[in-house]
Amino acid sequence: MALRIMGLAFRDVWKELWTILIVQLLFLLGQLLIITGPPAIVALFFYGNRIARDELATEQDFLKAILHYWNPAWRWGGLNLLVVGLLAVDYYLTGKWVGNPDLASFMQGLYVALLLGWFLLQIFLLPFLFEQEQPLVGQAMRNSFVFVRRNWILVLVLASLLGITLMIGTLAFMLAFAFGAALIAFAANHAVMEDLAAS
Repeated sequence: MALRIMGLAFRDVWKELWTILIVQLLFLLGQLLIITGPPAIVALFFYGNRIARDELATEQDFLKAILHYWNPAWRWGGLNLLVVGLLAVDYYLTGKWVGNPDLASFMQGLYVALLLGWFLLQIFLLPFLFEQEQPLVGQAMRNSFVFVRRNWILVLVLASLLGITLMIGTLAFMLAFAFGAALIAFAANHAVMEDLAAS
């Protein structure tokens, strides 16, 4: 199943190659401007959702999605900043204040594992945002948690395949820079849509 999803994501990248280059550049610009960071991420997943559904999507749709999903994107972004900030502070303070090095290493490893688990939830949260009648972040988070819990082997295999692909893409002339975020968005949308179709 994970290989099929990756195949569909690669097909989408190839099919939309030139549009993705423009969308990816707009996405990266959105990250540099910071204030448009979370809306640009959500817009990229919206674009990926349209492509995964075999609908026509252009850079115009990406830009419109930034404005349309501005409020839910910042609710999602604010939650992420809070959780990542807390885990990063806990990681740092544990290293400074816990006297036992073995206990400190264990606790820091736990924080890293929690952070990786959080990021996995986020990858699948955004596709659920577009499959709901209302773009409610809390409901999408719950749906993402249920999806990851129910399909944890698929999620781990898919995350590993994406990680390997992005590493190879970075070494191969920075292809991950040009297409990496779109590939993640396509794969996550396909995974969620396959799961919903099977339900």
